[in-house]
Amino acid sequence: MKNEYFQRSRYTEEELETFLNRAVEYLEKNPNTNRKKVCDYAGVGISVLERFEKAGKLTLPKPLSHKQRRTTTQWATTLGELSGGRS
Repeated sequence: MKNEYFQRSRYTEEELETFLNRAVEYLEKNPNTNRKKVCDYAGVGISVLERFEKAGKLTLPKPLSHKQRRTTTQWATTLGELSGGRS
């Protein structure tokens, strides 16, 4: 598992293998997911998963565009709760 992408990693090779296995498992179960959910499930940051992708061990979903990120939040409900409105 040791290669040029992980020379100064603070994780052991076993931990890296675990992160990779968990990320691949999650992507197989949820092919239409986003990067954040893969990171949360694998238990590691996006930079480590991007290094896996660069090494050719994993294919991450494309990052969400600005418009996609905004449409995932229900702003009317959130702002209503902040102003003391009913939920």
